[in-house]
Amino acid sequence: MAGKILVINQGTALMVNRLVSLLKEAEIDSAVVEPVVRKIDSAKGGVDVIVFFTGDYVFDAQDFLIYLGKLCFDTGKPLCLVGYDKELEKVRNSIHKEVPVHEFPRPFDVKNLAAEIVTLLSSDKGNSREKTILLVDDDTTYLRMMQGCLGPKYKVAAASSGVQGIEYLAGHTVDLILLDYDMPVTPGPQILKMLRNEQSTKKIPVIFLTGKNDRESVMKVMSLKPDGYILKSTNQEDILATLHNFFKTKSL
Repeated sequence: MAGKILVINQGTALMVNRLVSLLKEAEIDSAVVEPVVRKIDSAKGGVDVIVFFTGDYVFDAQDFLIYLGKLCFDTGKPLCLVGYDKELEKVRNSIHKEVPVHEFPRPFDVKNLAAEIVTLLSSDKGNSREKTILLVDDDTTYLRMMQGCLGPKYKVAAASSGVQGIEYLAGHTVDLILLDYDMPVTPGPQILKMLRNEQSTKKIPVIFLTGKNDRESVMKVMSLKPDGYILKSTNQEDILATLHNFFKTKSL
């Protein structure tokens, strides 16, 4: 089995070393870093699961916990938490509720943690979540709702602005972008033009997912030749069906 785990830990590394050893036996690579944003940013590429060993320091690390939650939310990566009950509660209350969290209260069996990680990797690689979708929308409430809608079927990343979406694409590959039309600073049509002008992104399919339904707006954006146009008023079942048909057609 192939896979990569990011382990975040501060302090004694005895249990961490044991975990890394067990995962290596299952052909799973591990990167171990301290809870420092720049170090995590340098090691997060290609990671499938994030494991966070908590400690007393979490009670004075609100900014870091928000960062960690956003990282898991944006990338759709599951988070395994290892710590004492109060520490787990602090982390859980500081991150996005939509982040898939697996908790291991201390004292814990490191073999059970390793087995859970193997299960997470197996289920992820064996299900239909093989396509990655990037959602770009300044409405964070709608982003969370759509991530919950699409998450069971696809790997989902989220960006709350067009610029943030372009920055994400600089280090990640996606199969489809769902782009909002009406966003401040840089609206959707301008973002699409920017994507089409870059060699690395010009072939990424883009479907507008927006509340703009007036004829002028629709016709304006159609001249840019997006791969589709879905209204936000469309029910979730129909959105999922549209995306399923899109990927099915692309594979023919």
